[in-house]
Amino acid sequence: MRSANRNDFNGQTPFQNVLSGSAMDRRRVWYVFRAFNIYRLVMALILLGIYLLDQRSRVFGKDDPTLFLWTILIYSAVVVLAIVGSFQRRPALYWQSHVQTLVDLIALSLLIHASGGITSSLSILMVTAIAASGILLPLYSALTAAALAFFIMLGYWFLDSPDFALSGWSDAVPFSRWVAGFFQNRTDTLGRVGILGASFFIAALLTYTLAERARRSDALVHERSRELLEMAELNQVIIRHLQSGIIVVDNFARVRLINDKARELLNYYLPIHGSALRDVSPQLSQDLTTWLVTENAPKPFRQAQHLPDITPTFSLLGSGRTADTLIFLEDSTQVVQRLQQIKLAALGRMTAGIAHEIRNPLTAISHAAQLLQESVILSDSDQRLGEIIHINVKRANRIISDVLDLSRRDQIKQEEIALTAWLEEFRREFVRGQDEPQPELDIQVSPTDLKIRFDSGHLQQVLWNLCTNACLHGTPPGEQVRIVLRADRLDNNRLKAFLEVIDSGKGIEQAEVKKLFEPFFTTKAQGTGLGLYISREICEANGAQLQYIPPSDKGAVAFASPLPIHRCAPVRSSVLLLNHSKQQDMEWMGITR
Repeated sequence: MRSANRNDFNGQTPFQNVLSGSAMDRRRVWYVFRAFNIYRLVMALILLGIYLLDQRSRVFGKDDPTLFLWTILIYSAVVVLAIVGSFQRRPALYWQSHVQTLVDLIALSLLIHASGGITSSLSILMVTAIAASGILLPLYSALTAAALAFFIMLGYWFLDSPDFALSGWSDAVPFSRWVAGFFQNRTDTLGRVGILGASFFIAALLTYTLAERARRSDALVHERSRELLEMAELNQVIIRHLQSGIIVVDNFARVRLINDKARELLNYYLPIHGSALRDVSPQLSQDLTTWLVTENAPKPFRQAQHLPDITPTFSLLGSGRTADTLIFLEDSTQVVQRLQQIKLAALGRMTAGIAHEIRNPLTAISHAAQLLQESVILSDSDQRLGEIIHINVKRANRIISDVLDLSRRDQIKQEEIALTAWLEEFRREFVRGQDEPQPELDIQVSPTDLKIRFDSGHLQQVLWNLCTNACLHGTPPGEQVRIVLRADRLDNNRLKAFLEVIDSGKGIEQAEVKKLFEPFFTTKAQGTGLGLYISREICEANGAQLQYIPPSDKGAVAFASPLPIHRCAPVRSSVLLLNHSKQQDMEWMGITR
């Protein structure tokens, strides 16, 4: 405990000194001071009422009724001013508390004097005044008030019989005899003074000790509350920046907490606190209900077609029926991307060695087949066999090239891509590379300054592959190939965008959907079956996910894949949709991680 001096408190009471950092605690000290003043006013009014109603016996003010009446009135007026000052908080509480304690001692002294001196029952009110000073004043001030009250009572005891005291000296009585006679007649009241004096000091020490304990407890509560608040704010910051989605629901499945990542994964940006989980995600609510009953791990699901797969994990926060539930939402694309990085390292080392080992004998076979075809003694059937050998060697070589490209996809060089200009350049290159009749590509980008971050070569490879499929399979025979490339915002919160590649193909058979991304799966004898597989792997290497969207009522089919956009662009994430609407729809979409 620091020494109690005025500099320590800076003109404040101990309550204000300990709790100076909290406006609420400072108001609480003013409330205590105001409560004591209300008590003083009520006490004064009661004494005034007794005085006015008891005119005959004069329990109070019997020695000097006029002094008693005026003291009560002036004291009540001062207390009213103190109550007003407690609301205005001027002057400082330190000064108001000291002045009010001094007023209490003066007023009570006059009331005791007017009511019969030390024998008056009003002397007990001194104890209450000293107790109040122990709560509101520093220790040295409270003890000073107790000592002052004791000397006042001692003075009343000494002056209780002034005639006896003066006559003793005037008759030239020896001092020792005078003292003995003085105390002989006053021992009963002296004991009363001693008891009152002890009560004053005990009240000051006891109330100050209890108040100090309350102050320390209050300060400790304030400190712990501040630490808990800081910890809660820290937890909020940590939860807000977690890469996993976090949702906390109560036992009635009402959302209590949700972070930004969970909102992004669920594509839900409305005010959510207190909302039912089924309103946010019916599938997630159903999975939670199933988990609470069976404790079986839920399967991944997709909130919407353009969103990635979500893997939920549930955990109870406590025990009992009223425990909250913590829900982790994991973006499956990120998990797949981490696994892909591991797979790429092994795949790159393997394919680099295998490609050279296979290409050497393939080169020899190709040369031998060409030499056989140049022979003049071969029959037509032998010539045909040579052609078959040459065609299949070229196909095997193309497969090796595709696998090598796949093994090199970890060498990503992402760059800022302005879609409008990039798609214009892509259109010119793609049209020049197609046979007659050349396809028509219509580009629609809104806003025109939409930018993404992606490996330009990878983007061209995937888009070229899907547009080539649109030219080969996305147009009915005999019709002009027409492809529309349309880019726009994906949702109202301007966090995502999309790019659609639209044609009028017949779509994909339902039986072939499950095998669509499997390597070497093809429906054409001349195909390698690696186009879509490699496209999906390239997308995942760039933080994207190529996915198939089943046909809609209009026959639309889609492949979807997320990709990050340029962080300086007007939107934070971008979606590229490769769309073959009417009958076939390929969508390639992206979400910022």
